[in-house]
Amino acid sequence: MTDLDVYDIAFLAGGPARVVDAALVALVETGRVRVHSPGELAVAELARRHPVEAAVLDAVGPQGHRSVEIIRWRLTDDERLLALGRRLSAEGLLRSRRVWGREDRSPWTPTAAGRRALRRLITTPPRDTVAGGTSALPVALHGREAMPDGALRAAVFERPSRRSVDAREIGRRLRDAEYTDPVRAAYDARGVLGGGADIGGFGDGGGF
Repeated sequence: MTDLDVYDIAFLAGGPARVVDAALVALVETGRVRVHSPGELAVAELARRHPVEAAVLDAVGPQGHRSVEIIRWRLTDDERLLALGRRLSAEGLLRSRRVWGREDRSPWTPTAAGRRALRRLITTPPRDTVAGGTSALPVALHGREAMPDGALRAAVFERPSRRSVDAREIGRRLRDAEYTDPVRAAYDARGVLGGGADIGGFGDGGGF
């Protein structure tokens, strides 16, 4: 119990997805990841204080703006997160389980000893020596809803708008293409949004 840090606790309480959430909260609240626009995150400072934080910073990447869903997907097989599950399993706190058709479910579940440990941690939260001064530990124990700043929580975890995604895709395609015919370039940009979309206003696309 004394050896569990905030990311061990997050894994025990909610699996790899909870680990990513807790790390993102720590990184955003310490200024190492910034919210470019709601649901879109970008690296601001590559200060790596823990292997899990290093993994999340790598998943966010130095360029572009990624959502929480994309960051989680990029970390699916990351050894730095998988090692947490193996260690907690070796200590008798987790056991593996089969999950059929549920991408939101962790392949690990706490053992009886793990559940007792979680109850003690919730009753008497330890001092956070990794991400102290942030909301990472409450998020690790209780989920993203424990992040006290509701506006910042929404900005970090909500899905990005379709309009912002389309705008980036248009820019990428036009940068990659070497068009001499501006009509052809405009036609391809319209194709990103769907026929008949207004390039200037990025159309009336619905939600993401």
